[in-house]
Amino acid sequence: MTEQSKNVKKELERWAKEVRRGAASLAILALLSKRRAYGYEIVKELEDRTEFLSLEQGTVYPLLRRMEKRDLLTSEWDHEDPAKPKKYYVLSDQGKSALDQMSEIWSLLTDEMDNIIMEVPT
Repeated sequence: MTEQSKNVKKELERWAKEVRRGAASLAILALLSKRRAYGYEIVKELEDRTEFLSLEQGTVYPLLRRMEKRDLLTSEWDHEDPAKPKKYYVLSDQGKSALDQMSEIWSLLTDEMDNIIMEVPT
């Protein structure tokens, strides 16, 4: 692999990591807007429905805690199986507001990027 190829690969990895980090919050809020879910369900849902946003548990759980700390989510424990209680996450009113605003920004960004990328050179 040439030095130039290595630099391109490095830049792509850095860029993809940043995009994934920002998109993960939006995806989690969107999933939780449809129903409550526990952490592993969210990990599996992202894994099943996406390729780019397939995230490790070690990424999702800290993100859920951070979002809960910022009052975007609330949580409740389900002790239906006493041997394995599950912490379910629910979108709060602030989370719904954040989701609406983030969705608008995402839509605007994707439209603008599509215009730039798809622009035919003259």
